[in-house]
Amino acid sequence: MVQNKQYSLLISLGLVMFAITLLAIGSITASLFIADTVQGQATAINESGALRMRSYRIASSLVYDVPDDDHWQKTYTLISEFERHLRNKDLLNALPADETHPLRLAYQQINQQWYDEIEPLFDIYLDGILGIISKTGQPTEAIISEGAVTNLRNRYFLVVADFVDNIDYLVSLLEQNAESKIQHLRLYQFIALGFTIALVITALILVYKRVHIPMQQLLIGAEQVRKKDFSFRTPHTRRDELGQLGHAFNIMAEDLSAIYNELEDRVHQKTRDLERSNQSMELLYKTVKRLNKAITPHVTFANILQDIEQLTGTGRGAICLSDTSQKKSAMLASTLQPDDFCHQFCKITECNKCFGDETSQLHNLYDTSGNSKQVLTIPISDQNQQYGILIIESAQHHAIASWQQQLLESIAGHIGIAINLSHQAAESRRFALIEERSVIARELHDSLAQSLTFMKIQVSRLQALIKQPNTQEESIDVISELRTGLNSAYRELRELLTTFRLKIDGEDFSDALAKTVAEFNERSPTHIDCNNQITYFDLTPNEEIHILQLIREALSNIVQHARANTASIILEYIQTGDIHFSIEDDGKGIPDDPSRTHHYGLGIMKERATSLNGQLNIDNKPGGGVIIDLVFTPTNKATPININTNKYNE
Repeated sequence: MVQNKQYSLLISLGLVMFAITLLAIGSITASLFIADTVQGQATAINESGALRMRSYRIASSLVYDVPDDDHWQKTYTLISEFERHLRNKDLLNALPADETHPLRLAYQQINQQWYDEIEPLFDIYLDGILGIISKTGQPTEAIISEGAVTNLRNRYFLVVADFVDNIDYLVSLLEQNAESKIQHLRLYQFIALGFTIALVITALILVYKRVHIPMQQLLIGAEQVRKKDFSFRTPHTRRDELGQLGHAFNIMAEDLSAIYNELEDRVHQKTRDLERSNQSMELLYKTVKRLNKAITPHVTFANILQDIEQLTGTGRGAICLSDTSQKKSAMLASTLQPDDFCHQFCKITECNKCFGDETSQLHNLYDTSGNSKQVLTIPISDQNQQYGILIIESAQHHAIASWQQQLLESIAGHIGIAINLSHQAAESRRFALIEERSVIARELHDSLAQSLTFMKIQVSRLQALIKQPNTQEESIDVISELRTGLNSAYRELRELLTTFRLKIDGEDFSDALAKTVAEFNERSPTHIDCNNQITYFDLTPNEEIHILQLIREALSNIVQHARANTASIILEYIQTGDIHFSIEDDGKGIPDDPSRTHHYGLGIMKERATSLNGQLNIDNKPGGGVIIDLVFTPTNKATPININTNKYNE
C-alpha cells in the first residue's frame, strides 16, 4: 500500500505543531512589538503629568512669592523646566505620526496655547518684575507698573485652569493610548491562547483517534495472535502510517492464519504418517515375530491376516501357496466370507491371473448389485522364486493407498523369506539326519562291527576246536577271548550310546566334553583335568562326534590300562586356524609290543584322526605316561590371527 502524503499522520501532527509554533512566535512578536510601542508611554505620561505639576508650581510661585531677584530666578527656572518637559523626547515619541490623531491634536493645542498665550504673559511678567526690582536701584531694561504685574498674574490664573485641563486631557489620551495598546496585546494573547488551546485539543484528539486507538487495537490484535487467535482484524486502516500498519497487520494475520492452518494440516498429516509408520512397524514386528516363533510359517498365516486387517485398515484377505510348477495352489489361510469378492474373483480367474505375473496387481471387482471393490494381489516370493499370493480386499468405500500397498508388499516379502528359511531348515534337517545316520553307521562299523567280526572268528575257532579231541584248554582260551571281546563290544556300545545321547539332548560340544570328563572322574581314581579353549569354535556334528569318541577312547585306555594318577586334556586352536588336541597322563605308558587283543582301540583312534584329515601321534613320555597329539583342520576354519610377539618381548 503506497503511502499518500496527504493522509500522513506525521505531516498532520507536524502541521498542528507548526501552527502552534507560529502562534507562539506571533504572540511573542506581537508582545515584543507592543512592548516596543508602549516603551516610553510611562515616561510620556509622567512628563505630561509633570507639565500639569509645573503649571501649578508656576501659579503658586506667582501667588505666594514677593517679586524680587530670587523670585525672578525661580519663576524663570520653573518656566524653563516647563518648556523642557514640554519638548521631552519620550513625550514627542509617544505622539502618533498621524496629524489628525486626537493625541497629537491635544499636544499641538497645549503647545500652541503655551507659546501663543502663556509664554507671552510670562515674558511681560518677568519684565515687570525686573521693573519693580529696578526701583531698588538694580539695572533694568523695561519698567512696568506693579498694577500691570498684578494684572498679568491674574490673567495667568485665568488661563492656567484651561491649560491644565488640556494637559489633563493629554494625560488621559496618553493613558488611553497605552491602555489601548495593552488591551490589544491582551486581546491578541487571548486569541492566540484560544487558538493554541484549540490546536492542542485538536492534536490530542488527533493523537487519540489516529494514534492511541489504533495502537490499542494493534496491541489487542498482537495479544490475540500471541494466543494463536488469528481472527482479529483492526478497523483502523486509514491511509496514514498507523492505518497502513493496521492494514499490514490484517494482511499478516490472514497470512499467519493461513500458515498456521497449513502447519496444523501438516502436523496432522505428519501425525497420521507417524501413526501409519507406527502401525506399519508394529505390523512388521508382529509379522516377523509370529513367523520366527512358528514351527512353520503356515500355522501363523491366519493371525497375520487378522493383524493386517486391524493395523492397516484394509479389508479381509487370504494367502494362497502353490507348488514349484505353480500349476496347483491352495488357500492355506483366509479371513474371507463366502460371499466376498475374492471368492468370486478366484472362481473366475482360477489362479491363472494371480500367478501369471510376478508383480503386484490391483483388480476392480463388481458384485451383482453393481458395488465395486478393489482386490490387491501381491506375489509371495524370495530369491526369484514365487511361493504364492497374498490377496487383500480394500475397505468399504476406500481404495487401497500406496503406503498400504508398500507395507503389504513388505509383509509378503517377509512371508516369502520365512517360507524360504523354512524350506532351508527342513533341507538342513534332512541333511543333518542323513549325516547323523552316516556317522552312526560309521561308528558302528568302526567299533561294534570289528568287535563282532573278531567274535565271529573266535566262534568259528571254537566250533572247529569242539570237533577235535583234546582241545579243552584251547577252547577255554577262545571262550575267554570271546568274553573279553564281548565285554569290549558292550563297553564300546555304551560309549557310543553315551555320545549319541549327548548330542541328542541338544547340548553343545563344551557341555558334552565337560560331562564326559565328569563321568570318567566319578568312575575312576584318576584325576582328569580339562582345558577347553575352543568354546566359540564352530565344529560340524561329525567333527564333534569324532573328537568326543577320541577323548573317550583315550580316557578309557588311561583308566583301564595306564594306572595313572592324573591326566590332562588340552583343546586349543593355533595361528593357522587348525585345532590342536592333546591328552597326557602319568601312567605306565604303552608296551613296546602291545597285544592287539587289548589295544585295538589305538587303531580306531587313528582311523578317526584320518576321518578328521588330521595327524595323530601317540608316544610315551620320558618320565612316564603317554602323550596323544592331534592336529586337524576343521571344516569351518577360522581366519588366521597374526600376533606380533616381538613388541612384547622387547
